[in-house]
Amino acid sequence: MSTSLLYHTQGIHDFKFESFDFTGGQTVATIHRDEDKFHCPCCNSLRTTPTFIGTRKIQSLPIGSHRFFVRVKMHRIRCSDCAAFLMEKLPFITSEKARYTKALARTVIELRPEMSISAIAKYFGLHWTTVKEIEKKHLKKKYKNVPLSEVRVIGIDEIYVGKNRYLTVVRDLYSGAVLHVGEGKGGDSLEAFSLRLKYSTCRIETVAVDLSAAYTSWINNNLSEATIVYDHFHVVKLMNEKLDKIRRRTMSELEDEQKKMLKNKRWLLLKNVENLDTDKEKSLDQLRETYKELGDASILKESLRNIYSIVPDGYMARVAFQDWCKLAIDTGIPEMKTMASTITSHLDGIVAYWNEGITSAAMEGFNNKIRWLIRQAYGYHDQEYFKLKIFDLPKLRIVKNL
Repeated sequence: MSTSLLYHTQGIHDFKFESFDFTGGQTVATIHRDEDKFHCPCCNSLRTTPTFIGTRKIQSLPIGSHRFFVRVKMHRIRCSDCAAFLMEKLPFITSEKARYTKALARTVIELRPEMSISAIAKYFGLHWTTVKEIEKKHLKKKYKNVPLSEVRVIGIDEIYVGKNRYLTVVRDLYSGAVLHVGEGKGGDSLEAFSLRLKYSTCRIETVAVDLSAAYTSWINNNLSEATIVYDHFHVVKLMNEKLDKIRRRTMSELEDEQKKMLKNKRWLLLKNVENLDTDKEKSLDQLRETYKELGDASILKESLRNIYSIVPDGYMARVAFQDWCKLAIDTGIPEMKTMASTITSHLDGIVAYWNEGITSAAMEGFNNKIRWLIRQAYGYHDQEYFKLKIFDLPKLRIVKNL
């Protein structure tokens, strides 16, 4: 193997090829540094005296079906200018202790979107953790400083990731980029993002968020000039939770024989009316007639949904929600009173959905991608690596199995 071939195929320069060794399906090339290329690791002086101390075996890109290694003759260098006496540095490896070349690491990164960690490890004969650490190091460098200067509209949402753990994800709703991933689901999870905002020149104008009081408080404290938008998805979701709570409370008050009519009817109550067939519609009507509170709450749920599908602008939306809240309070149902109170206290942000034209639907879709990521890996033990994968998720191409 010529010196130029070492450079063009393995990215190794300033070293000369000596000999090959073929053993156990491996190709090992012995190389040494050019005599006039010994620089002081401290001051970069060429006035050095190298002392040979042994060899070091480093894996590089395979040649054909053979794994390829370079055996480097290592030297300790004494500098005449600064009196340093240090081990020579190898420019073609990723770090001082790395046992693989930059060329191999770069190829692993290029293959990672197309292959699993296990497949890459098997192909190159690397340990699974080595492949993971190569990717992790690459992602840490890539997302060390996520730019905020051009960000104007963001979405904030939490996602449950198992074992009683939540993550809070902040995204740029225009570009789709992940700006922050924090532990937990309250304002504390956004502390690091608050610090970045403090030293950033960005001017965030709109924030799409759920009805969480913790997130609302954080926005008021850190982005007081921004408009808060509560997406219709979260409002309807909260209404469905209230309706299901009424169903469970109603069942707890019934005798065992009477509970049979409500058993397995959860999705019948929560499903959108337009998606029910004729038989299901009749069953729903029967439930509404039999259980007044459930019937009133079910009708209110559909009325709430209709506001989003019928009302054309923010002014009419405000009037419609105020009328809806009056009807909800008049039912006397505790859960509906609570829902009316929630809507009233968040009304400006709910109406902003019409005025700003912003939705957090992209955040919910992104949460599904995070769940897919967890399923693909059967969970993550390395939480730092998991967060970095979330940062990279918008650029990941998901291929569904056919």
